[in-house]
Amino acid sequence: MITEYRHTGLVVNNIKKSYKFYCKFLDLKVIQNFIEKGNYFNELIGEKKLKAKVIKAISPDYIYLELIEFINAKRKKINKPKKYTDVGQLHICFTVKNIFSVYKKLKKNKVKFISPPLKSDFDDVKTCFCYDPDYNLIQLVEGKPIKKKV
Repeated sequence: MITEYRHTGLVVNNIKKSYKFYCKFLDLKVIQNFIEKGNYFNELIGEKKLKAKVIKAISPDYIYLELIEFINAKRKKINKPKKYTDVGQLHICFTVKNIFSVYKKLKKNKVKFISPPLKSDFDDVKTCFCYDPDYNLIQLVEGKPIKKKV
């Protein structure tokens, strides 16, 4: 049925802050930056007369992240980190080179971490979790790449 993993979409509170985190700090490349609106868009999401700022940013292995900030919708801002153990909690995981330098760069830019990078007990990787500007969990992993064919 499924032929490939296409993208992850995140509804964000402030697209400029999210752009800075994902594109400036983590080096995703912007492939599209536009306003989404109109009948198609509203029917697709089950709403009426909404508009959204959208940035599509791509990783080196061609998976993209869609950042969506609704312009004219009521939003509930999250003011504290979500717990990893919360039901329904998701995380996005990125493979990185030199996790300690990424960790230092993000810490310098006031990104909040659950822990510093740790060596896994069961895998040959180093990993840690941090929060994006909307307190979504982001996992960073340094180690062998995942094999493409299953």
